[in-house]
Amino acid sequence: MSKTTLVLIGTGGLARGIAYALATTTTPLDLVIAGRSLDRTAELAYVTATRAALSGTPLTVRPVTLDLAGDDLAASLSALDPAGVVLAASTQSPWEHTQAPSAWTAFVRQSGFGVTLPFQAEFALRVGRALTAACPRAWFVNACFPDAVNPVLDAHGVPVLCGIGNVSLLAASLRSALGLAPADRLAVLAHHAHLHAQPEEARAWLEGEEVPEVGKALAAQRATTRSELNHVTGLAAARFLTGLLTGAVQHTSLPGPLGLPGGYPVRAAGTHLELDLPAGLSLEEAVAFNQRSAERDGVVVENGTVRFTTPSPPEFTLPDFAVHELDRVRIELDQLRTRLRDRPPSSSPSL
Repeated sequence: MSKTTLVLIGTGGLARGIAYALATTTTPLDLVIAGRSLDRTAELAYVTATRAALSGTPLTVRPVTLDLAGDDLAASLSALDPAGVVLAASTQSPWEHTQAPSAWTAFVRQSGFGVTLPFQAEFALRVGRALTAACPRAWFVNACFPDAVNPVLDAHGVPVLCGIGNVSLLAASLRSALGLAPADRLAVLAHHAHLHAQPEEARAWLEGEEVPEVGKALAAQRATTRSELNHVTGLAAARFLTGLLTGAVQHTSLPGPLGLPGGYPVRAAGTHLELDLPAGLSLEEAVAFNQRSAERDGVVVENGTVRFTTPSPPEFTLPDFAVHELDRVRIELDQLRTRLRDRPPSSSPSL
């Protein structure tokens, strides 16, 4: 039986969670793991391939090096000829606040995760553009802050099917907390911000009826470390990706579907994706809900404009800007990041 090729870009915790889950859940597949370091990609490929062998899964794994900033990215993707690409790599690590705390990581905590949008979007734009040029029939799934990055991709005309994580993790957590069977229809409307408790809580519907006290049902997930959550997110992503590859019909919840901000319930038939909102909830209401949540997360992307929603520190202004100015803002923000990384967390600029 011939194998479809899937390219997974990244070697961090989320990429590992996805690869390890694919090793035990997937259809016949040629999995290409792409990263900057051959040692890291080879390590991840070895563990994934060995898990697949032990599980009897029809999976082959290839490690390759890939320069996401290089001029030959499109040619590299063309040579791999994938059915789809999953991006799980960015220029801002989610682990920095624990591995290398500094005034920069304190600034991100104060400002909201949304302030890192330019760094989350950098590789997504490069990969999306290269994939469109080299493999226009391949689909693209972005795992890097898709609640805000996917609207940026859409504004740039870069096709992105959806994201993974965030609302998908919340939906999986609710399924566990509520003791649901696989056939039970759960629809979740939530934003990346809802990984933590919010004044306006995530919303969920079970068989069309709204679920009460969603926050209580998410308490266990919110008390769990992010490294452990990657095992849940990775499995949820692997199951969804397998459905894309096999053409299965899936009722699930995804972040950034079709370039929308935040996360929504969807129906996927293979790679055909459409929203699956509960009765009585309009698209306008769902988007407005997610944009209010985006305000609390630090950034709103709307009508081709990016708006940071926290006050600017004295040494750096955060004005609104057009999505097409993202590179300029990223360069300026990177200069601030470089300066603040040399300072202790206590010296973060006050907002």
